[in-house]
Amino acid sequence: MTEVATDPDVLEGAVADQDVPENADLAAEGWRGEDLAYTERPVIPVELLVSHPGNVREDKQADQSFCRSVASAGIITPLEITIEPDGGYRVVDGNVRLDAALKVGLAAVPYFFSADTADDEGLQYLHMLISSRFRTSLTVHEEAQALFSAAQAGMTRAEIRKATGLSAGEVKAGVRAGGLTSMTKEIAAGMDYEWTLEELALLKPFEDDPEAMEVIRRSRYGPLKYTVQRLLDEREAKARRATMVAELEQSGITVTTERPEGAVPLSRLLNGSQQMDADAHADCPGRGASLGSWMSASPNHYCLDPVTYGHVFAETGTTSPPEPAVVAPVAQEARPNADRKIVVEGNKAWVAAGTVRQQWLREFLMLKAPPRNVASTIARFVTGQLVTMPEPLCRALGGARHSRLFEFFGAPAPETVAKSTQPGLWMLALAPIATAYEREITGDGERRNTWREDKYSPCTREDAGAWLRFVAEIGAKHGYEPSPIEKAVADGVPYRGDNPAEDPIEEADTDQTSTETAVAGQDPEEHDDQPIDDVEHPPQGTQESEPGPVAEPDASAGPAPASGTADATPGPQEVPLAAHMEKEIADDLAEEFDAADVYADAA
Repeated sequence: MTEVATDPDVLEGAVADQDVPENADLAAEGWRGEDLAYTERPVIPVELLVSHPGNVREDKQADQSFCRSVASAGIITPLEITIEPDGGYRVVDGNVRLDAALKVGLAAVPYFFSADTADDEGLQYLHMLISSRFRTSLTVHEEAQALFSAAQAGMTRAEIRKATGLSAGEVKAGVRAGGLTSMTKEIAAGMDYEWTLEELALLKPFEDDPEAMEVIRRSRYGPLKYTVQRLLDEREAKARRATMVAELEQSGITVTTERPEGAVPLSRLLNGSQQMDADAHADCPGRGASLGSWMSASPNHYCLDPVTYGHVFAETGTTSPPEPAVVAPVAQEARPNADRKIVVEGNKAWVAAGTVRQQWLREFLMLKAPPRNVASTIARFVTGQLVTMPEPLCRALGGARHSRLFEFFGAPAPETVAKSTQPGLWMLALAPIATAYEREITGDGERRNTWREDKYSPCTREDAGAWLRFVAEIGAKHGYEPSPIEKAVADGVPYRGDNPAEDPIEEADTDQTSTETAVAGQDPEEHDDQPIDDVEHPPQGTQESEPGPVAEPDASAGPAPASGTADATPGPQEVPLAAHMEKEIADDLAEEFDAADVYADAA
């Protein structure tokens, strides 16, 4: 094929070719690099170009990200053109690049002229094949390395985003992923998994944790984000427990996993006329505390020997203990051990799934209009919910706009409604519905029972399943994959662990039962924590993790009335996102919308 940089009839004053002997062997003639003169590549006005009428690509349109890149960096790879029979010049290879140039308003594009194809249309089609067939794209690992290297060379994330057309999130993730250690990259490359930049970046917190990397490597039954979130939850729980143990021991309190035999919890002792608490018991030589290892566990203070140390028992009102009661074996001790493990794993899985799902919903609800391929699905769901008004909406929709979770989902204001397009109104209407459902299935207390078939929860499993099926339907086309526990609820089947073929994840101390809890007839594996209003929670995961689910306070102490008139207004205590995380998300979204505006203006 003979290629010339410039056809004399194309442009007046085009840059002339370098005067190089035709078919010369440069090495044999003794040409050296310094003998070559480099000139600007030739360009041709876009108005002279015609798209190939037989372009074999089915998708002939330049997507938004490519247009953003072209708007910033221009066309890098020249278009192959030839003579158009009806006048002008036909694009043989580069029709999508031409489409992007037209959309963003470029006046001219770089090109090279293919003389061989001028009178040979068959060869034009073969050039389309050859140019694509033997072009090797970068792997996602190589893309990450390129983004990381660009950042190391001094480019800002905003500059990288504008030059590449990638979203702010993709650039951020790519830079992080490119900085992974060589060992982590090797493990990721060796997995039978189609990575994205965002998923590679999720490995960053676990580079120095071989056990966590092994869990990720073996993960086959749940989406990667869900697996990572469970690991982050476990890490946060262990860190929180270690901090509490250190603080207790520094105060001179002995910490045990279980309450020792013969010790009495402070809840059964009196300090004057009030229940004994840790502060009142601070000077007692018999002070101690049991602390389980489960997530959000809180210390249970006890006295080793209240009789010796002269404490008053609440049951008798004296220093004499009550007569020992004959306690029948509690129901949980009769349950198969596997069932207890399922409850422990299920509670942790439900929290992790909520974290990932709410983060995805937040990003999805920030779209200014529903994507076309799910627009009708969203419209039908929103309308159906408002017409049928299921119990979760009756209970929580009225107070949704006052909720921290509603703010997390974007909190559309009346002025936003006034400025929105008609399709965008469906997204705005979906936000309070999403808030209501997520509050009802991931809030405090009995709300967390939603995944279970054997426990009451304000939101029935059937209603929760309808919501999760909807999220899965729209998410399937927009980057969301439900976790095993979500699939179980959506399908109306029992949850038997992330991998039903194997035993549930066995974790140290998670199925320990304190004597006081067993006697009270409670189940520590059901909810191993205090109400969220009573516990100050640190941010979920690590600084590099995504925000956890926004917990909502319990609106009622018990089951809601059948009429659905329970007060849905949240209390004053809510779990805030870490300030640095809020700012980082806001910055990323600002960049994202800025990029979208570039495309919209250019188009």
